[in-house]
Amino acid sequence: MSNKNNNNAAENAEGAVKKTAEAAQEVRSEVGEASGAAQDTASDVIDLTEDTAEAAENILDLTEESDENADNVKEAPANADENEAESEKTEDTQDNEAAEAAPVSIREKYHFDLLSKIIIWVVAGIIFLGAVCVTTYYVTTAQKAEFHADCTDTIMWANATAESGHVYDQEFSYACFLPFGTSTIMYPLLHFFGLSMTSHIIGMMCFFILLTVFLVFMIHEMTGSYPMSLIGTAIFLSITLSTTKMREIFWGHTIYYSLGILFLVIGAFMYFRYLTVGSKARVLKKEGKNNKKTFIHKIIIFLCICLFMLLTGTDGLTGFTLFALPFAGAIFAEQFVNTKYKILSGKTFSVAFRCIVFLGMAVVGNAINNKLLGELTAGYQEANSNFSPMNEWLEHFHNLPFAWMRLLGVESLPNVKFASKDGLPNMIFLAASILIAVLPVIATCFYKKFGDDRRAKMMRIWIWMHWAVTAVNIMGYVFGVLAAADWRIIPMIGTSLIVSILFLSWSVTRKADVSRITVVLFVPIFMAGMLHCIDVKNMKKDEYKKNTQFMLADFLEEQGVNKGYATFWNANSVTVITGERVKVGIVDVLDTGVFMRTYQSSKRWYETDPDQDEYFLLLSGDELNTVNQTDFPVNHQPIRTAQTFINGIEFDLLVYDHNVVTP
Repeated sequence: MSNKNNNNAAENAEGAVKKTAEAAQEVRSEVGEASGAAQDTASDVIDLTEDTAEAAENILDLTEESDENADNVKEAPANADENEAESEKTEDTQDNEAAEAAPVSIREKYHFDLLSKIIIWVVAGIIFLGAVCVTTYYVTTAQKAEFHADCTDTIMWANATAESGHVYDQEFSYACFLPFGTSTIMYPLLHFFGLSMTSHIIGMMCFFILLTVFLVFMIHEMTGSYPMSLIGTAIFLSITLSTTKMREIFWGHTIYYSLGILFLVIGAFMYFRYLTVGSKARVLKKEGKNNKKTFIHKIIIFLCICLFMLLTGTDGLTGFTLFALPFAGAIFAEQFVNTKYKILSGKTFSVAFRCIVFLGMAVVGNAINNKLLGELTAGYQEANSNFSPMNEWLEHFHNLPFAWMRLLGVESLPNVKFASKDGLPNMIFLAASILIAVLPVIATCFYKKFGDDRRAKMMRIWIWMHWAVTAVNIMGYVFGVLAAADWRIIPMIGTSLIVSILFLSWSVTRKADVSRITVVLFVPIFMAGMLHCIDVKNMKKDEYKKNTQFMLADFLEEQGVNKGYATFWNANSVTVITGERVKVGIVDVLDTGVFMRTYQSSKRWYETDPDQDEYFLLLSGDELNTVNQTDFPVNHQPIRTAQTFINGIEFDLLVYDHNVVTP
């Protein structure tokens, strides 16, 4: 019985062990399955992470491809007007689209971009206003200290028109013929302020405003950046203050040297505006929108350019060579050398047609001017277009770089150390003068890297205009008679400075590879401009009281005389300074006597006035000695005399009871 119970217990225990083993096996199996599921899940997570990384790489690759495509859009040739319009649209909108797509960054969160823009505007505004204020101070006040007979040219031409009632006074002897220029502005001023310093200063301020405003707009048309336009214009204005002669040519009076620069700036702005409006019209047309107003705007600009060419053509051969030919020639040359267009393409034909029309209008203007001139001749202007002796050409070529540097403020300072008080500014002026000459060459080397959009076209047109003006200037200087005076190369200095500024503007606004290098190269030019502005700012308001011409005017008024004669340098300037209270005609003092001089004067000024009781003759000490060796004192006895010394020069006043110089 006990054995049976023992057997049953053993069987029961064995069954329990089996059940326990089976349960353990099931648990082990479930744990294995759970472990496998966990491994599968982990694997899936890892795979998902890898897929995400691959997706991110694909996104980066896509971005790079997009950048390359965008670059290709910029650099792709505009084989048709539609492509060009699309390129312009891409250029104008890609920055905005990128800004919208970009995530909010720390810079944007704290408005760093807005702050930087405000700082740039403030700095540009301060630099611009500083240059404008200094230049205005010179034109309105400081220039009187440097005022002399040559500065009266422009207002004398306007006065000749006012006296005769015609564009040209047949009784007046002109230095050159410039009916369209600052004299056009001064003409109505004479009716309000007379032949005076007030009319002269207001007229020159109008020239200053025109050049400044159109230079700002022209640079903005090329860069799309007003801060860059303001800085570039400020640099240009400051460099024009470099020396006494530069200040005289730009702000003392206007002749074709400075008028040519103004015409190029205005012409370039209008043509660049024409290109911009034309591009906008093509974009609207491609989008299926109404472009009628834009098309009319484009036609109006074209007609304005034609009228401008007609008016500038009246300034004769000099205006033709310094503006019309470089302007129209540059537009055609830029298109002609562009190998992306066929020579016989519609685009080339369109550009050629515009240039022919522009030149045609200038020729018509020149023909009108010749008709108005009649028998008049301008000895000074015509003499500048003559050849010089061949044996002088090498000397002229040798003097060219020195004339360039002298005009830009470089002085000859023998035995002066580089690091001295006088040496350091001279080093800056030397570096600036060299860089102004070299930067256009560098810009020309980048000719093909400017791109294919309209702003690149504008840059290339200016490069062509600069080299055209330079060629004309060097031709006249080396092979002609322009080498007689340094200031006759100012046109190519002006265009060289403008191209340098435009190259800086292009490299900075386009973030070109050379942008930082260009900025560094411009540091000496900027420093030179600052030094020139400081020099002008330090000119005293009453410095003109030491000017010989103003002192002579005071002397003559103190003597109670109001009509007489003097040599060129002491005649017209005194008339303008006194507001015609003292009218002084120009005479030549020769070994044979005193004679009327037909240069920048009218024959009417020498006619005897029956109501005039006294006539005077103002002579320097040397001139008086020359007169005393002739028969003039025997034939004309003065009723009284006076003498004064001004700035170390003796001046003698001889007063007569009759007219001593007749036509």
